[in-house]
Amino acid sequence: MSCFLGIDAGTSGIKAMVLDERGAVRGSGHGECGVITPYPGWAEQSPEDWWRACDRAVRQAVAESGLGADIKGIGLSGQMQGLTMVDKGHRPIGNCIIWLDQRSGAEVEEIYGLMDGAEMLERTANFCFNSFWAPKLLWMRKNRPEDFGRIHKAMFAKDYLRLLMTGEVAAEVSDASLTLLMDVRSRRWSREMFDRLGLPFGIAPERLLESAEVAGPLRAEVADGWGLAAGTPVVAGAGDQPAGGVGTGIVREGMVGATIGTSGVVFGCSDRPFVDDANHGMYSMAHAMPGKWCYLGLVLSAGGALKWLRDAFWAEMRDSGADVYGYMDMRAERVQPGSEGLTFLPYLNGENTPHPDGDARGVLFGLSLRHGVPEICRSVMEGVAFAMRDCLDVCRGLGIPVSEVRANGGGARSALWRRIQADVYGADLVTMNMEEGPAAGGAILAAVGAGHFNSVPEACDALLKVTGVTSPIPENVRIYEDYYQTYRSLYPSLKGRFAEQARNVRKHLRQGGGAAT
Repeated sequence: MSCFLGIDAGTSGIKAMVLDERGAVRGSGHGECGVITPYPGWAEQSPEDWWRACDRAVRQAVAESGLGADIKGIGLSGQMQGLTMVDKGHRPIGNCIIWLDQRSGAEVEEIYGLMDGAEMLERTANFCFNSFWAPKLLWMRKNRPEDFGRIHKAMFAKDYLRLLMTGEVAAEVSDASLTLLMDVRSRRWSREMFDRLGLPFGIAPERLLESAEVAGPLRAEVADGWGLAAGTPVVAGAGDQPAGGVGTGIVREGMVGATIGTSGVVFGCSDRPFVDDANHGMYSMAHAMPGKWCYLGLVLSAGGALKWLRDAFWAEMRDSGADVYGYMDMRAERVQPGSEGLTFLPYLNGENTPHPDGDARGVLFGLSLRHGVPEICRSVMEGVAFAMRDCLDVCRGLGIPVSEVRANGGGARSALWRRIQADVYGADLVTMNMEEGPAAGGAILAAVGAGHFNSVPEACDALLKVTGVTSPIPENVRIYEDYYQTYRSLYPSLKGRFAEQARNVRKHLRQGGGAAT
């Protein structure tokens, strides 16, 4: 029996999955990673930590499966928009500046001083966001010129792991879409954008592959450690959201998914490049298969908001190994929809869609003496669902029908959160047989790249199936509609105050932490 290994380099950790040719998960593994926050609004990770976590996750998955000799291909997915820099010896230059980082706001303004939004859309199909490579590279050039001068190649998380697996430097089209340096329509690097921004064209990997293309063979020393065959083909893979789209079968136009992981993503498939003319913070990308494109709306703190609540209130319970999320679910389930007017804005490290604002911060609005821990737990879950609905409503406003949403990520595991999402979205919430969509997507891409299937849609049709449907309850839909309107009104009211408070923080908190003297 042929099997395929999918590896997902997520923000909270690396997941590995062994998938057989019938769609059964035969083994899984996980290695945890941490986020480094050296200054407010900054977010980094260590590439060396990724590799250690990857090694641990793959060894666990292969050992659990007992099928290492049957693995015929390896595919990857990974967190998007992170800037990983390596020197000529392929050694990391500092930490990766990950997607959550907000430091390059001034560089975004600098880029808008060089070209207007219409030209950006024409060249890249995207507006500029501070999570993209382009402003991060400008920040490096301005603030760390010595390190900038050492950069041989810029890479994404999964590309760095693949480099260590194969020795080959390559990028692929879905990740490269969110750099402001690629022409999404033609699926090629845009030399014009590099020249316009004064960035060296050679900093991007020369090989820009489609997701199921083979990037290189697995190195013998890595294969020996993992119990796999040397030379096993490693495909280019995809960013975690396109890979998750593959892993949940979102491979045809009109299909929409909602993933609540560390971030929250609304993701859809299109037959043509998507363009968000009104700048709602929607991303336009090449999908993980030739001839298809995709779009996504991004909530920066989704599952990350619930994790923040867990760690802030129940760190000792977490450290004891208890199921804190299950406990939080149990407490929140006792509360009526709407949490008696307690509304949470999940902007813990800025926001993206539909409010691209690095200064936005979290808010608990409507707090009263009647509110306690159960209401806070539920309001965080509801606030994340409201933020996800913001993204869905952008899609609806652009004429994209949303009657069914395919759920994935940690938010799909909680029955309560599935119920809240269905009621807030006013749409059926569908779960699939693959709980880990990005890792499954990586394995499916490997199966296509290894020649087991002729195309990604063919592989998805063979391997994926619907396992559950949560339909909205009309009364809850009406309740949430009222509270959602309050939620929508809060950001416009607070936008100026967010900016003012950010200036206060920059004024009174010196770089590196601690009070200013």
